[in-house]
Amino acid sequence: MKKNIAIIFGGFSGERVISERSANVVREHLSSPEFECFLVDIDRKSWKCQTNSGMIEVDKNDFSIPTDSGKISFDAVFCAIHGTPGEDGKIQGYFDALGIPYNNCGVLASAITFDKAACNRYLQASGVLVADSYIARIGHDVDVDKIVERVGLPCFVKPNDGGSSIGVTKVKDVTQMRKAISHAQQEGVDALIESFLSGTEVSCGCITLEGSPKSIGVTEIVPGNEFFDFESKYNHHQTEEITPARIEKDVYSEVEKLTENIYEWLHCKGMIRVDYMICEDGIYLIEVNTTPGLSEASIVPRQAIYSGYTLSEFFQMSVKESLR
Repeated sequence: MKKNIAIIFGGFSGERVISERSANVVREHLSSPEFECFLVDIDRKSWKCQTNSGMIEVDKNDFSIPTDSGKISFDAVFCAIHGTPGEDGKIQGYFDALGIPYNNCGVLASAITFDKAACNRYLQASGVLVADSYIARIGHDVDVDKIVERVGLPCFVKPNDGGSSIGVTKVKDVTQMRKAISHAQQEGVDALIESFLSGTEVSCGCITLEGSPKSIGVTEIVPGNEFFDFESKYNHHQTEEITPARIEKDVYSEVEKLTENIYEWLHCKGMIRVDYMICEDGIYLIEVNTTPGLSEASIVPRQAIYSGYTLSEFFQMSVKESLR
């Protein structure tokens, strides 16, 4: 009998449109003789499932779909929500309470990685290099001089709890700082200001394979714009994403090993992507993504293909691991 898989997408942030792209690709490649896939749109106002009979409201008491022919329950969830509530641990807690398995990281790993400053502090204790930073709390006065003294110029201002480079500004002049912080806080809660890192940007995907973390490739990112912003990420003609990365073999192996270590230190599961800047004095963490983009042009699916998987094999492996 086929397993019913809910592919959840949408969410409450500006990454909603990217989430829908990911979900459609997952459904296309995950549907098989083994799995019956349902798209479930998670919104603040309602949760609705696409069925042959149209859009049906989800019963949140048990995450089921009431239909004329009976209730549809789900054997597992494939999370394609980028941002809240799919990437910050909120919806994971809901599924944990219901006992429904899901394919991505649990509550703790999701919550830690979604708070960039907290994740940096956590991993820094294990020797991971991170940029100098400053947190501008929403509702608090901004001391621009103190920030510049801490991180220098140029610097990056970003939402502490956002993704897809939405709300990110490269600040070159002190007069830009307040506007950049306000912009970041509109997309998230607090603003994270980080010192500028000069080097080669790379990204490494990692999955659970036979019970252990396994890196699936290192991609070099050459943004078409000044940095890897939203336009560069999702208008791929503006940027180069080169797999395998054009870096020394020993550095390539070091990035892979570091990613596998981070996977274990954070108690991750499913698929993650970790972004780095390779600088003269070492490999610096940029951020950990626990629900990476999954469109056919996204980094992790292309790394999966580089590693020898079809997307169908890759997504099915992710669901089977969660069921296991």
